[in-house]
Amino acid sequence: MLIFVASIQPSSFEPSVSPELQIKWKSKTIQIALSTSLTLPSASIASESDVLGAVQRALNSWSNAANITFVVTTSKKQSISPTGRGDGINLITIAPTAENLAIFAEGNNAARTRVFYDPATGEISEADIVINPYPYSAKDVPLQFSTDGAPGTYDLESTFAHEIGHLLGLSHSGVIAATMQASQALNGTYGLPALTERTLGEADLIAVRGVYGRCEDSGSVDGRIQNSIEGKFLPANATHVWMEDLASGRVIASSLTNPSGKFSISCVPAGDYRVMAEYVDQQFLERTSLAAATREARPGWRQRGFRSAEISSQLHVAADRATTLNYDLVPPQNSPPALTPRFLGTNAELSTSPLPAEAGTKLTLYVGGDGVDQVPGSGLSVSSPFITVDPASLTLQQFHDSTPVISFEVTLAANAPPGDYSIRLQSNSGEIAYLPGGITINPRF
Repeated sequence: MLIFVASIQPSSFEPSVSPELQIKWKSKTIQIALSTSLTLPSASIASESDVLGAVQRALNSWSNAANITFVVTTSKKQSISPTGRGDGINLITIAPTAENLAIFAEGNNAARTRVFYDPATGEISEADIVINPYPYSAKDVPLQFSTDGAPGTYDLESTFAHEIGHLLGLSHSGVIAATMQASQALNGTYGLPALTERTLGEADLIAVRGVYGRCEDSGSVDGRIQNSIEGKFLPANATHVWMEDLASGRVIASSLTNPSGKFSISCVPAGDYRVMAEYVDQQFLERTSLAAATREARPGWRQRGFRSAEISSQLHVAADRATTLNYDLVPPQNSPPALTPRFLGTNAELSTSPLPAEAGTKLTLYVGGDGVDQVPGSGLSVSSPFITVDPASLTLQQFHDSTPVISFEVTLAANAPPGDYSIRLQSNSGEIAYLPGGITINPRF
């Protein structure tokens, strides 16, 4: 029997999902105050967990990725700043105070990051992180954080890494294996420790370097995505655009379009790429578009759905040069998607988390979502010459609800490079859909 493993949302209190301005710190030296609550006994943290080591390693990951220096101090302060009124202290806390608990009133997140910034310039003046003092499962079972991969707990270092990305101004990523993706699995999902988000993937690295620098021998890609609706071209807001290395298939970078349909990806290594675009549905927007503390939330704009598309089969990026890539979604691509894979997994488990895999192995991969039962064996592939699918292994699985689920076998070459790889599906109607970065080779821990 297949089991669906729910994933908690690491954070949803952040700058809007696709702001017109880049949210960032003016200075590349950022003061961080660690609340003394992090070293006190907490019901939500497993005993003997290396809490301070976890937060320091997470800070080091982002600092090593770009030109950022964190200056860490200790503070007796327990509560984050109130909404709309910063105190100038960038606090990381887990204290169960009224102010900290209030930030979780809208949902059971593992943590939340409140960012104060100037809406005219995008300059961040303060950011606070709260680790949930009382996390619980969908069945109201209390949960804990740990640092040793204990089954049934959330990895604290992964949570810190994700939230520090928000503190730096980054939004959620549509790349499933990215540290900045919108959900976090329990340790034990797929029978493995859920530690891959501790280390930044290539999409995370390019995202932070595009904001804070360290972009030698790289170029940029800028463009606009428009959707054809009733004879008019309208901007495709919050469209996920991602790039894959043409030779290996590894996911290299990603971005979301802003309300004008524009996207920009900086710090892209010179080379040749395949570029795809996919519709970001309301579920993703709801968990990534809460406004920051110093600006009003925009009324939600629900755009018309469209089908995933390969918007460039070979895009050359040159060092120190901007490459333009515009795309108009026309029939049938501008039609609402019927093929919407949402879940993947192995070992009879489904989740929204990446599937860790090792080079030189074979595994049975599960994919669930609307329309997947209309995908033939010949319509299954992984966007890499190092990963092959056995079309004859396609099996329609029995699941506990109406969500169609299929399984198939994939073989990873012994020389497959570490990285994140996308699963591609094409239905009998010809519609294409992806799980971007759904497979991560050699788990990054």
